[in-house]
Amino acid sequence: MINFEKINQLIKQNKFLDAQKLIKNLLNSDERNQDLLLQLAGIYRSLGKFDKAKETYIKITQIDETNTTAHRLLIDYLEKEEIDNYEKKLDKIKSIDISDKKKVELFFSLGILNEKKKKFEISANYFIEANKLKRKIVPFNFINLQSHFENLKIVFKKLNFDKKKFQNQKKIIFIIGLPRSGTSLVESILGANKNIYPAGEISNLKKIIRDNFTIDGSLNYEKIMQSINNEKTDLYSLYINHANLKDVNLNIITDKNTENFKFLGLINIFFENVKIINCIRDPFENFCSLYKTNFNSSALNWTNSMKEISLYHKNYFQLIDLWKKKKINNIIDIEFEELLSNPEDVIEKLIDFCDLDKNYNYIDFYKLITSPIKTASANQARNPINKNYLFKYKKF
Repeated sequence: MINFEKINQLIKQNKFLDAQKLIKNLLNSDERNQDLLLQLAGIYRSLGKFDKAKETYIKITQIDETNTTAHRLLIDYLEKEEIDNYEKKLDKIKSIDISDKKKVELFFSLGILNEKKKKFEISANYFIEANKLKRKIVPFNFINLQSHFENLKIVFKKLNFDKKKFQNQKKIIFIIGLPRSGTSLVESILGANKNIYPAGEISNLKKIIRDNFTIDGSLNYEKIMQSINNEKTDLYSLYINHANLKDVNLNIITDKNTENFKFLGLINIFFENVKIINCIRDPFENFCSLYKTNFNSSALNWTNSMKEISLYHKNYFQLIDLWKKKKINNIIDIEFEELLSNPEDVIEKLIDFCDLDKNYNYIDFYKLITSPIKTASANQARNPINKNYLFKYKKF
């Protein structure tokens, strides 16, 4: 049996080359294994080896023309002249009896393809069809998520978030915001500085808070106060000594788990040397980008509902407003649209805020990236800043 858990663990630890080697060894005895090939293509994509990713996705579709996941991911790498012929391939699959799960991927694929062909109405209809079907086969209870947000707001409104004094902490730069708001781009820009370790979307903080500050899944005010008053829990030490960071030798780390926006108060208390970058994108642009992305994480299944995207937006802005009213220090707002239209000035503002060495070519970050990018923005974040992404969904 293939040990996918081992492969996924290596990827979580950013040991992509080790994962790649393991997959290739496994493929020697099972060269047509589509799951392994998808993992391998994903690694190539994260490492910026786009030609190899494209080649691998093509191989998967040759093994199984109904592997609609591979089709969806391949579309990003198609040349303009390949698009028309590819639509015929996808139309052919529509006539085949495939599972609902594959249909979801097919509808997302057709949505992306028609967007590239500037057939925006057809594209939008496919995205609606894809999200409705995904919600049907993968139910999501937003009531539980709303209860989670209400619990956070109730507890955090009671607290003051004055910093505790700590020494010898590494600088942690938390990059927060809604998904698809430019967090990967910001981390890639900062990654031009070779003294920074880009950790990507790590779940350290969320897990530590769940393990230490909750009762029956809800954040508990008394447990937080006990930690603050008695120094029982050193949140920073638990964070920095987690398996995916404990061997990092660099003294500056970026963490772009977007969910960390929920915990800025606790970050302000327990992290002495911290900077927080809040990435903001035009709400409609962000809405469309979320709705047209087929996320793998079940925690993001709220993106399959227009109503729930709006509700999530509302909760996000309410929490950000709470943090600012509480006068949480060291936060800067970086607007995605401003970054695209005026990159030099925004990057300079960003570097000044983070107190970083200016002797790096941040504007040419894409030439310097060596770390893997595991998010849906892996392709865009490895290319120059492109004004074409400005208000790209207005035609929808």
